[in-house]
Amino acid sequence: MPYFVFRITADNQFKLVNRFDRFPEAKQVCRDMRAEAAPGSNERIRMAFAKTENEAKRLLLDRRSPASPLEEWEA
Repeated sequence: MPYFVFRITADNQFKLVNRFDRFPEAKQVCRDMRAEAAPGSNERIRMAFAKTENEAKRLLLDRRSPASPLEEWEA
């Protein structure tokens, strides 16, 4: 399954940046894009591991439940 890298605007509009077959490449692109982002920018750079682009978008939009009480307290 591929890794999808998205640029997400403040109003949750997804723009696919690229699709990668290997995690290290996708991770490096995310890091580079975050480093280049303007301070105070509302855009987010996110990555998802999924079969399709639509599934990746759905995974990024879904709110996950906390895995532990500590995570719940931090949320």
